[in-house]
Amino acid sequence: MYDRIDMIAGQNCPLPVPALHVTVMTGRKISGPDLDMSAFLLNAQGQVSQDEDFVFYNQPLRADQGVELEPEQNRLTLHLDRTQPSVQKIALTMTITDGQVKGRSFAEVQHVTVLVKDFLTGFEIAGFVLDTAKNQETALILVEFYRHQDNWKLRAVGQGFVGGLQPLAEFYGVDVSEGESGPAPLPEPSPQKLNLSKITLDKRGQSISLEKNRNGLGEIIVNLNWNSTPTKSPGLFGRKAEGIDLDLACLWEFQDGVRGAVQALGGHFGNLQQFPFIELDQDDRSGRSIGGETMRINGNYWHEFSRVLIFAFIYEGVPNWSHVDAVITIKSHHQPDIEVRLDSHRNDQFMCAIAMLENVNGQLRITKLVDYFSGHQQMDYAYGWGLNYVAGSK
Repeated sequence: MYDRIDMIAGQNCPLPVPALHVTVMTGRKISGPDLDMSAFLLNAQGQVSQDEDFVFYNQPLRADQGVELEPEQNRLTLHLDRTQPSVQKIALTMTITDGQVKGRSFAEVQHVTVLVKDFLTGFEIAGFVLDTAKNQETALILVEFYRHQDNWKLRAVGQGFVGGLQPLAEFYGVDVSEGESGPAPLPEPSPQKLNLSKITLDKRGQSISLEKNRNGLGEIIVNLNWNSTPTKSPGLFGRKAEGIDLDLACLWEFQDGVRGAVQALGGHFGNLQQFPFIELDQDDRSGRSIGGETMRINGNYWHEFSRVLIFAFIYEGVPNWSHVDAVITIKSHHQPDIEVRLDSHRNDQFMCAIAMLENVNGQLRITKLVDYFSGHQQMDYAYGWGLNYVAGSK
């Protein structure tokens, strides 16, 4: 049994055992799957030696280095006696997904607690409580495990970092050019006339702007298509998967601040020729319709809009985003089709914010989001709509 050491920023302490459980807790929870815990295995220069030394939600295990991350539990398991000599330090970090885009910061959680325990006995070795009430950053370097002579020590850091997971990974030397885009938004391309027939927004945060031609934007068509039956076989003894009813919907906001929603849930199908100038064509409950579900926006009134959040939610069926192969296509007269695929998945969530359509000086800017939430209220809060929700049916 150990006498727990309560640390302050800058303090270090020896680690009596090499096998550890490290848990991170926050004072308040941020809605949605928005907090990401990561670890960086660093060499003597404070950089990763290879991209595999970046341990995060898409790459949670480095068995050869004795490091395993459990993202949903915000827990890291370390077997420091297995860590190779080239690794001199392990930095533990936490970031807020799309924090800068959504105007979020660690001030919302009030404080972050790091608790280090003996892996075998569960006895607490050290704790570090970081007050974040005045912290405006979206990334934190929490603690570092580092070699000292022939032993390992723990240092409480508590340092804020500007940006999200991607710039933090780049700071530690990770090459992210072809990997996950991370929570940080990518630079927006300058509006330009395009001759391509289709453009795919590949990465989260990527944007494109469509110029109005002399006839305006015309009708803006948003189409959702998906496969209702999971493509993966349930196996010989597996139960047949239930079909998935995926609904297309949107939140809208006008320049005067008036806000609302268009969705099949509750029968709010909208109206194309009258306010709110958005209409949902049909509710495909099977996913087998060739046309899928289509929403139309009257582009003749685009100058009155401020923004439109396109989203989809699973009305019936178990969340299985990874197998529905969902895609939205946005069409406008004399413009290339814009395609956004749901190519990153959270199978524990029922709702996905897919794309944001914004009025920027009269032009239509489309940004890929693909951000998952447990329900309407959580998504609403994340994007600052301020609507009230009650249970509904269709």
